[in-house]
Amino acid sequence: MTLFTLEGGAAGQPTVLFLHDAAASSWMWAPTLAALPGRHTLAPDLPGLARSAHLGPFTLAGAADALAAFIQARATGGQVDVVGYSLGGPVAAELLARHPQRVRRAALLGVTTGPVPRAPGFVAGTWAVWHATRSRRLLAWQARALGVPAAHRAQFVEENLAQTWPALAAVLREALAYRAPAALPPVPLLALVGARGGPERPVHACAGRRDPGRAGVRRARRGPRVVRDAPRTAARHPAGLAGRAAPS
Repeated sequence: MTLFTLEGGAAGQPTVLFLHDAAASSWMWAPTLAALPGRHTLAPDLPGLARSAHLGPFTLAGAADALAAFIQARATGGQVDVVGYSLGGPVAAELLARHPQRVRRAALLGVTTGPVPRAPGFVAGTWAVWHATRSRRLLAWQARALGVPAAHRAQFVEENLAQTWPALAAVLREALAYRAPAALPPVPLLALVGARGGPERPVHACAGRRDPGRAGVRRARRGPRVVRDAPRTAARHPAGLAGRAAPS
């Protein structure tokens, strides 16, 4: 089993593993990998998605198990600091829960902690958008609206045209029903939990426990540019995860 992977940085240095959003693939992390030349960096396409579509159908447990084997084979010392954005966040949490020996530290960006309300309506809306954007012209417009970098827009279009509704539905079923584990192994864990509207709700997960009383973290930014902005945010976290101050 081979996951398509972008790889960068310095071989032999501690490895950071980046896990992508459902609306993107490994390309979303290319600027982040370039910003971390002193670390060994890996950004795979998740099983069942993009250029790893042949390894589907996608499940959170299956993705976590596949990544554990991938880490053992490709990461320095068989361990990683893992950064997961949106869909990549639950995958990272499952990896930590099922294979804690493979994870040193974790950062989960823009994740949910429980099942999404009104999931059938969300699925119906997603199907309508998917069905309506089965043309290169509309997908190119969508890529611009999402802030996909110009260098990756053609890839975004081709990957979305190749994605089938059953494959996307499998992702939705897993992601919308996801509930964060009640307890996780005692590793440093940072969670940025997204919210729409209302006051900021700082949430910090530390040492395997939800701990809102410690070093609260502001909610993740939401909006049309998250595909562009999430990698910029994530580029600041591996340094801190490795025990160094993140750049300002």
